Amino acid sequence: MKAVVKTQKAPGAELLEMPLPEIKPDEALIKIKVASICGTDVHIYNWDSAAQVYIKNVPQILGHEFAGEIVKTGKKVKKFRVGDYVSAETHFFCGKCAQCRNGQRHICETEKGKIFGLSCDGCFAEYAAVPERILWKNNPRLAPEIATLQEPLGNAVYCALGDYDKNLKGKKVLIFGDGPAGLLAAGVAKAEGARFVTLVGRHQKRLEIAGKIGADITLNEKENNATELLSQLLNIGKGFDVALEMAGSKNARDLAIKSVRDGGRLSLFGIDTDPFIIENSGQYVRSAKKIIPITGRLIWRTWRETKRLLESGLLDITPVITHKFPLEEFEKGFRAMTERPKVSGKVILIP
Repeated sequence: MKAVVKTQKAPGAELLEMPLPEIKPDEALIKIKVASICGTDVHIYNWDSAAQVYIKNVPQILGHEFAGEIVKTGKKVKKFRVGDYVSAETHFFCGKCAQCRNGQRHICETEKGKIFGLSCDGCFAEYAAVPERILWKNNPRLAPEIATLQEPLGNAVYCALGDYDKNLKGKKVLIFGDGPAGLLAAGVAKAEGARFVTLVGRHQKRLEIAGKIGADITLNEKENNATELLSQLLNIGKGFDVALEMAGSKNARDLAIKSVRDGGRLSLFGIDTDPFIIENSGQYVRSAKKIIPITGRLIWRTWRETKRLLESGLLDITPVITHKFPLEEFEKGFRAMTERPKVSGKVILIP
């Protein structure tokens, strides 16, 4: 089969002919219909410091977002059968540790840090072997280009809804970050009834996508009047009900905390390496602001919420899909993700 393979611990990847995966008793062999490139894949492709946290051994097939069809099952697979149309949760979990037993399988203690396509061969290929435990059965009516985005869309759903009070109706939502996750979060917030959604970013094409998917107001932080306009918005109603930090920036994080009204909620999704310091803890405690760290998705609760939103007709994520390439042209896909100024949303690869 054809596969995109990280062959050395250096920038780049290669398209190689690889043997079909041999499935274990608890795995299914998936014929990949489409896959999509994640920002983490870009880190791995570029081989920066973030990538080196995940990739320990090469060669390794890249990719973790996909939609496909089961063509073979292992003898221990019980809930899925040949012909099922599936995608996958990417976090491995044991189902037995304290986290798994308390609805936190995405941070499983036993399998912590083990992720499909990062810790093992992935889905940028014609076929992939996937454990039954992390498979998700798709609605047959869901287009493959949408089904492959359920994993990153789940990040946006979890971030937007936080601890699942599911209470965005009539609220003001502020989003920092115009990457694909931030764009998807704008659509989720609007679909969940937010009164108005403001998204702050730095790439004009992406801000245009944000407007198409659900943002009522977009601010380009590079423009001179962005700070003034945001200040005006903050003065309306003493701040935002909900802020989502999805840029991975200390400045965005600090501003997000200040932007949330007393009693409001901040979801932290972006990752940076700067210290996180609350200077006046007493003032913060009295403000009753909730800060919620977001990683991955709640398994399988977020997937059910994502399914509900996609089937509701209230959420159309197609504007986020900006590029499609055959698998053989994967390099064009990665270039689209990295070119400046950024113009891509999600990039689809088709085996």
